[in-house]
Amino acid sequence: MKIVHLNTYDLQGGAAQAAQRLHKGLQAKGQQSWMLVKRRSSDDASILGGIPQEDPEGTLTAFFLENVIQRHYLDSHLTELNTTIFTLPYAGWDLSVLPSIRTADVINLHWVAGYQSPVTLWKLFALGKPVVWTLHDQWPFTGGCHYTAGCKKYKRDCSACPQLDDDPFDLPAAVLRDKLEFFHGAPLTIVTPSRWLGDCARESRPFQDCRIEVIPNSVETDIFSPLPKSESKRVVGIRPETKTLLFGAVDTKEKRKGFRVLLETVQWCLTDPEIRKRADDGLFNVLCFGNPSQDLKAAGLPIVNLGYLDSLEKIRLAYCAADLFIIPSLEDNLPNTVLESLSCGTPVIGSRVGGIPEIVQDGVNGRLVPAGDPIKLGEAIRSLIFDAGQIEGMGQNGRQLIEKEFPIPVQAMRYLALYQDLLQKSSADGMAATALSGNVDESPVVSASLDTGLGPHFSKIYDAVLFKALKEFAPCIHRELRASESDRAARWDQIQELRRILGERFTAKIWRKISKLRGKR
Repeated sequence: MKIVHLNTYDLQGGAAQAAQRLHKGLQAKGQQSWMLVKRRSSDDASILGGIPQEDPEGTLTAFFLENVIQRHYLDSHLTELNTTIFTLPYAGWDLSVLPSIRTADVINLHWVAGYQSPVTLWKLFALGKPVVWTLHDQWPFTGGCHYTAGCKKYKRDCSACPQLDDDPFDLPAAVLRDKLEFFHGAPLTIVTPSRWLGDCARESRPFQDCRIEVIPNSVETDIFSPLPKSESKRVVGIRPETKTLLFGAVDTKEKRKGFRVLLETVQWCLTDPEIRKRADDGLFNVLCFGNPSQDLKAAGLPIVNLGYLDSLEKIRLAYCAADLFIIPSLEDNLPNTVLESLSCGTPVIGSRVGGIPEIVQDGVNGRLVPAGDPIKLGEAIRSLIFDAGQIEGMGQNGRQLIEKEFPIPVQAMRYLALYQDLLQKSSADGMAATALSGNVDESPVVSASLDTGLGPHFSKIYDAVLFKALKEFAPCIHRELRASESDRAARWDQIQELRRILGERFTAKIWRKISKLRGKR
């Protein structure tokens, strides 16, 4: 079977990692699996990156969409309710003519924001092939938000979006209407990693008539496996008797990750006399990996920053060095970090949101607390951190759960069963598209058309939205130009001063040589 996966990135972000795990799992099952990505960072020959074909007019429109409207209509007007990114679904890359797409039996979409638009997705649907869309957040069925912060307007029309504070043209409502129009009747099956996200998709306007399946993400159980904690701590530079919490995030500025909650929680924990004493003695700390904010050190907390970890082995070591993994998310799907931590035998204390309660069993392999409550999170940490026996037992329970339900081969078999079922039904309905003969272009870079086509509803407000965004864009560019000019003038002054200093030194050096020559005479 030929399967092609579409994802915006091949390495960056949890969705890319989840997509790669499925891709590799299918290859291990003998399937012809490929990935098509917008931004390729790896050297894997089965992952194809793309470059858009040159189109001056389209490039200008894409600039307006991605840099003017996105930045000055959306990003600049997000309300406090927003916890993460909010993405306009235009423009997109037309992949429908690529060999890897035309020869595929099944197309599996993943996180495609900034890569695919309703227009380019419609072109993929028009091929008549079964299309599976694995959701990694809520963006596919909303007017632009990736997490709704509890808003349920995606059930209706996404009008008067509470995440935008200056939106006179009701942009999210127009986007959702476009999605409804382009997705209607598509050969589309939705897969969600969590039951929570599956329920949201069933309630949504775009996907309420779609087949929806829940297939959890997977993890490399052979790589993410337990190591002795004392030895792991020693390797990362921590004394074996140190009580250690672990927190990881690509960007701690992303509100939904709960970084602020973590800060308040650790500060609360330090009011406990025993924890405070251990911290003062260097025997209590917080391990961080990813790109943690400078606020960690500024808060005076006992932090060990591991930075960006560039291999799975290093990430495994971090999990194994921790007594507890903390995930204080305000919103989340089925985080890879929870699977990885439990697979390494480290219990998890997490928020009772999204798909986290579907993995973390309170009192069995970790603890669950209300989202956004630093005191409840702190109490959960304090109840476990000094109980080595309970931590060990919970870690063993977590490892057993992962080994049973979340290995990559288990996920691959579940997807294969779904693909085969979809192909059989398409064939029975007489609707299956005939895959073109020929081999996939194995060049690591493929050329695709940048499609700046807009949906009919967004088209109606495009000019007005662009004009409003340009009014904010122009002064911003003016300020940037003035700052650049000022910086250039300052650098010119520095160059002139260096010339003066060097000139004086050179002149002095010449006079010294002349004086020496005169002295010799």
